[in-house]
Amino acid sequence: MRAVRAVLATVVAAAAALAFTATAAQAAPRPTPHADTQRAAAGSGYLYVSQDAYWSGRWCWWYNADTNWDTINVAENANCDNNNRASMRNLASSAWNDSNSGRPVALYIHTNYTGAYACLGAGDAWDDLTGAWFTWGSNRDGYMANTNDNIASHRWRTSCSAG
Repeated sequence: MRAVRAVLATVVAAAAALAFTATAAQAAPRPTPHADTQRAAAGSGYLYVSQDAYWSGRWCWWYNADTNWDTINVAENANCDNNNRASMRNLASSAWNDSNSGRPVALYIHTNYTGAYACLGAGDAWDDLTGAWFTWGSNRDGYMANTNDNIASHRWRTSCSAG
């Protein structure tokens, strides 16, 4: 009888763990972008960023370019979760270019599209910006600096190397 109770207790504990896992997964605020699957579908046209790596923490999105991430405003067709339009400047730790035009987006180290930039291809996502650097603009300030918590502006480009 003890063996039956032990097996029953193990089954109940496993079922409870599965129920908790399913509930936690359903409560996730947004899916993690995967570049391979995004390239096949028409994108939303937005640049998405989150404050923490792997798409946790506060997140924002833009449809248009933005010269300064100090405030997120309607004029840039931008918003953040819970309508929190506070600064995202130097706070992003994940980025996703969900382009619907096939164009890359340049992520600049300074406001007004100045300094070195990182180029995020159409449909590409960087889940953890600690692994990305400002590798474009070798003669500009911030060249080869890490992008994590270091992006101040962005704009879409025709190519990564375009002026």
